[in-house]
Amino acid sequence: SSLRELELSQCLFLDSLPDSSGGLSNLQQLHLCSCDALVSIPYSCGQLSSCCRFTGLPDSLGQLNNLLELDLSRCSALTSIPDSIGQLSRLQQLDLSRCSSLNSLPESVGQLRALEQLNLSDCNSLTSLPESLGQLSALQQVNLSYCNSLTSIPDCLGRVTSLLRVDL
Repeated sequence: SSLRELELSQCLFLDSLPDSSGGLSNLQQLHLCSCDALVSIPYSCGQLSSCCRFTGLPDSLGQLNNLLELDLSRCSALTSIPDSIGQLSRLQQLDLSRCSSLNSLPESVGQLRALEQLNLSDCNSLTSLPESLGQLSALQQVNLSYCNSLTSIPDCLGRVTSLLRVDL
């Protein structure tokens, strides 16, 4: 498929997608913000299942090689991100804001060399950040506001020379 952007935000009653929606190898932007009833997206899509009732993402997330933006904001039941996220070598924006059950990020996040913006605001269960964040050479903005359980900011962020803004 030549589909580059999939905007499903605010589809409050959407609970699934048909299995025929697979083959999203050219997908660059995926927006699933506030899809409250969405439980999963078929494995044939090569990647995601998410939103308010979904607690995790499959390893096949890493197969979205062309993905530039990933918006999983308000996926309040999301508890973890798979290690395969590090395979998204072109990812520039990652929005996990208001993922209130997210308790950690994998070390593989440090492999996202193209990542420019990381939004973790209102991730109330997030207690720490991986040291690998210091390897994000393109990172310009990090939003950590209202991360009430976060006990410290890793020193590694100070080594990111491209960093222009950190919101606490």
